[in-house]
Amino acid sequence: MTFVSTEGKCKSEEERKANAKIADERKAAENAKAILGWLMPSNARTDRIIFVLRNAANSARTATLTRLESKRALDDMRTEAATSLNQVCSLLDRGGLTQDAIDQAAAAVAAWLNALPRSKSRAAAALPARVC
Repeated sequence: MTFVSTEGKCKSEEERKANAKIADERKAAENAKAILGWLMPSNARTDRIIFVLRNAANSARTATLTRLESKRALDDMRTEAATSLNQVCSLLDRGGLTQDAIDQAAAAVAAWLNALPRSKSRAAAALPARVC
């Protein structure tokens, strides 16, 4: 009978899940950045705009729940992005959106995107996942 060690396999599964979460977070941030790129104070509030911006804010906010000391700077950027995105949504809801709020949110989202770990190559992502 031959025994196969699964010691390294569980870590690979955890890394895969962490990479998937970062990829989802990056996608939400990129979507918010795209909306903020064309959003103007004169734009009407739409459900789609609010959904995309709130989704990104929630993604940033929930990613800070796994507090690691080594990620404190990233968490600060996530918090700033979430706060500024929620502010834009609130201002849109009240009809008082300003260019300053849009610019502040765009800068916060850009900083958040730049601070996120870079994803590994697509070829690495295409490799079959190991199961624990």
